[in-house]
Amino acid sequence: MMKDLLELTTHCIRCGFCLEACPTFVTTGNEMESPRGRIYLVRSALEGRVEWQEDVRPHLDHCLGCRACETACPSGVEYGTILELARDKVEQDKPQFTKLTLLNSTTKPSALRAQLALGNLLPGKRMPGFISKVLSGHSAEADLPTPQKADTLPPLNLANLTPIRGQVYLLEGCAMRVLYPRVHEATRRLLRRVGYEVLDVEQGCCGALHAHNGYVDNAKRLATELLLSMPKEIPVIVNSAGCGSTMKDYENLLPDTAGAPKMAKRTFDASEFLFNNGLQDVLQTANGIAVRATYHDACHLAHGQKITSQPRALLEAIPHLDLVPLPEADMCCGSAGIYNVLQPQMARSLVERKYANIASTLANVVATGNPGCHSWIAQASKEHGQSVLVLHTLELLEAAFIGLEHFGN
Repeated sequence: MMKDLLELTTHCIRCGFCLEACPTFVTTGNEMESPRGRIYLVRSALEGRVEWQEDVRPHLDHCLGCRACETACPSGVEYGTILELARDKVEQDKPQFTKLTLLNSTTKPSALRAQLALGNLLPGKRMPGFISKVLSGHSAEADLPTPQKADTLPPLNLANLTPIRGQVYLLEGCAMRVLYPRVHEATRRLLRRVGYEVLDVEQGCCGALHAHNGYVDNAKRLATELLLSMPKEIPVIVNSAGCGSTMKDYENLLPDTAGAPKMAKRTFDASEFLFNNGLQDVLQTANGIAVRATYHDACHLAHGQKITSQPRALLEAIPHLDLVPLPEADMCCGSAGIYNVLQPQMARSLVERKYANIASTLANVVATGNPGCHSWIAQASKEHGQSVLVLHTLELLEAAFIGLEHFGN
């Protein structure tokens, strides 16, 4: 059975440790824009003391779902689950069809490609104003994304590579396969460097974006389809933090599906798997990169999957690379899936804060492990004069072997 929402809300003891970890509370100072404030509203609605649509929905909509509060919470409150179940209640009561349409088009590769192609024919580089106003009530802040060019990396030299010792699946995903094919290629190359070949299968969306936005039934359907597409009991490698976090939680999302616990236990973030399988040692044979770099923690990697040390350890193993700490490294950049489309003003405030911290490090490169962060921070860098190159962590790791010149944005 799905977890009981009311029972989950009772775990919050209102201690306030979550407040300074919450980007929306830090920005607004509004108690209802904090995790404990939102939990109080959800509990009050369940008890019939406030209205879901008028009183609760606006504050749930403003939440990034970054789960930084879970890292700060001493009581183990499952805020991410509370948020998804509460959003599911408000969507079932009064669906936002424009948001669901956006999600469906984003998570279908063919629809996303057509959408981007159409966008390139329109004047300007952002979503048309009337569409943005329907979705958010405000003008768009996020540029239409530009897909990476595929097949831009040189052939992998198979000489002296670690012998193949196993197979893995790689989650191609939906938006990720359209927007970041080069990241997938870098992932495949790194896996081969530590002795793993990718078993290609036809697959689709993992359901993460639907789950995070409250469309739990849609997420279950997509998750079930993905489970069926990966029948072999081999590791599943994910290079998108939000997708990996949801797949590791399949046991809760799909409690009655036999494959859910198995998928949860064999899903690995790519940096996690590469760290566990010796990439640090392999990096010692690389030419390396003489560059100053910093690392931004993707929310669902740091707070959802609790993976923070492994990506840093791998980056630190790159010869000649100077990895410098990033202030507020684990504070959300404001992308948060489709948040920067639905809440453009808050998203803009947060990405400006993030970019100011990045600029303060004097780094030439910033690495991160999620496509939304990648795109949103890269846009900020472009707007600020392209002074910082934004790469996926795996791109920077592969650059240690073949050179940074292959990875211009």
